[in-house]
Amino acid sequence: MDSFFLLVIGVLFILVAGLLIFYFQTQQNFKEIAEKLEAIEHPQTGARSTESLKRDLALHRDVLFVLEADISKNKRESLTEDELKTFDVARHHIKASIAGLKVNGDWIGLPFDYEWVELLERIPNVLSLYRKAEAEKQAQEIQPNQGH
Repeated sequence: MDSFFLLVIGVLFILVAGLLIFYFQTQQNFKEIAEKLEAIEHPQTGARSTESLKRDLALHRDVLFVLEADISKNKRESLTEDELKTFDVARHHIKASIAGLKVNGDWIGLPFDYEWVELLERIPNVLSLYRKAEAEKQAQEIQPNQGH
């Protein structure tokens, strides 16, 4: 009887050890996958100088400010496909520049530098038209799926 319990406890111990090994291996694989996805999403092209980061930030921020001024002046109700792409490209570059400045230790913050969210507060017309276009795009994607 005692040897039976020892056998059962031994088998349970081996199962638990196997599950723990499987769990930690899976976590390690998830970590590697997450790192690879991060590298794909935000490729590191080496350290960029503060000047080039600030220039890139200013360039793309100005593109959005010009678009905001155009929308305000012409009272437009929508963005073109090119303007939507421009917004997406500008967002990517601005966020990357801000991250680069923070890595370099040259991020000043308010009132001189704006985070992406703070920048969006300064372009309300562009933001509202962008959100409207994205909502319409999602609605169009959902409608064909409902027909099936």
